[in-house]
Amino acid sequence: MDYFPLFARLVDEPCLVVGGGQVALRKTRMLCSCGAQVTVNAPEICAGLRELAAGGQVSLVERPFDPQLVETHLLVVAATGDSAVNATIAATARAAHRLCNVVDDGPLSSFINPAVIDRSPVIVALSSGGAAPVLVRRLRQQLEQWLPARLGVLARWAGSLRDQVRSALPGIDARRRFWEQLLEGPLAQRLLSGQAVDVQQDVEMLLGEAESAALPGEAWLVGAGPGDPGLLTLAGLRLLEQAEVILHDRLVSPEILALARRDAEFIDVGKTGGGPSTSQEAINRLLVERVRAGQRVCRLKGGDPYIFGRGGEEALALAAAGLPFRVIPGITAASGCAAYAGMPLTHRELASAVSFVSARLAPGAGDPDWAALAALDHTLAIYMPVARLADVAAALVRHGRPPGTPAALVEAGTTRAQRHVSATLEDIAGVATREQVGSPALLLVGPVVALAGQLGWWAPGQAKAPAPRKVA
Repeated sequence: MDYFPLFARLVDEPCLVVGGGQVALRKTRMLCSCGAQVTVNAPEICAGLRELAAGGQVSLVERPFDPQLVETHLLVVAATGDSAVNATIAATARAAHRLCNVVDDGPLSSFINPAVIDRSPVIVALSSGGAAPVLVRRLRQQLEQWLPARLGVLARWAGSLRDQVRSALPGIDARRRFWEQLLEGPLAQRLLSGQAVDVQQDVEMLLGEAESAALPGEAWLVGAGPGDPGLLTLAGLRLLEQAEVILHDRLVSPEILALARRDAEFIDVGKTGGGPSTSQEAINRLLVERVRAGQRVCRLKGGDPYIFGRGGEEALALAAAGLPFRVIPGITAASGCAAYAGMPLTHRELASAVSFVSARLAPGAGDPDWAALAALDHTLAIYMPVARLADVAAALVRHGRPPGTPAALVEAGTTRAQRHVSATLEDIAGVATREQVGSPALLLVGPVVALAGQLGWWAPGQAKAPAPRKVA
């Protein structure tokens, strides 16, 4: 972050505005609205500032900038319209360790004024650090329309209940769930709609139910998609924001994890090829233990839980323990990688079907039926193929898939690091080795691969994806 977001309590705090024109008037009014004690320092004072002074809201110091004033004020605003004077004010404030805002000069400012949406006591502040003020204004307009006009009423009502709720529910998790139920329920909606209702009896009934009930745990098997945070489903996002514990794979991006509650417990249960990893049995035990303890656990899995995600094994463990769970599907890697690389999994006249295949099977399970897969005249989407790429390609050719069949390896699909290499089935392993393609990657085999040169659209920092590499 370029700026640290901060809400300052300025009631009865001394603040200095240097400047006597309309810009200074606007800044002064904003500070007065927060209860600050404002001093205005300028040789010439506009009528609006004189009216505020006459009403006892501000003090006037009618002379050129006086550096000694800075020492006795918490915040300083430089609004003189003279860049040299403003620079002097900023330097003086910096030397005195005071925060200073120089109007329309971000580099000189140590703090900036954001765009504000006021639903007191709820305040929403927006800023682009001065980079895109028009964008911020549009966002503010959209949020103004979306946020209920009576949101402040709801917030004050909730605030009046805090001591009562804390006394009735000493556990933080129980309180959080109570607030979620209350603020998403009919009582809150009645207050937001302006209905005059006596809600105290209903609140006491809900508190009584919360006190007497054991804290219920639940597991949510959530598909995080192939990498792009925008591909996380709305249902998955909602549960991620509510979870107290998050068990996540190594393929789940940091951007997606950042969407979770900040006080959630994060547990990395990723599996790696040959490196440190968490066994599936340990993951199953952890899920059961945490849900039995009354926690809401989000098992966040790359792609889709039920497509090579071993979500079925986790669901069976929870079902056997008699514990509640939900499954939230995700966009599987084949769909995401193929779409972002410009390779439709099916396409009329090229591929009427698609098969999802795992190149990494359980110990003792043997290989997929390569003969059957090679005989299929449609797209193959092969997961986790990098370590076995040469063997997979050779097996398909050996069992009858033409060696000239188009093939592509998509690495880190849908992320900023995405790239892909294309070749023929017999050459793809050599190309991948030469280009040092790593995991995670997905192998696509079939005529649809050739469409990437026309349909490729995703390339970070580029308007159009480049044509894939080819081997003659």
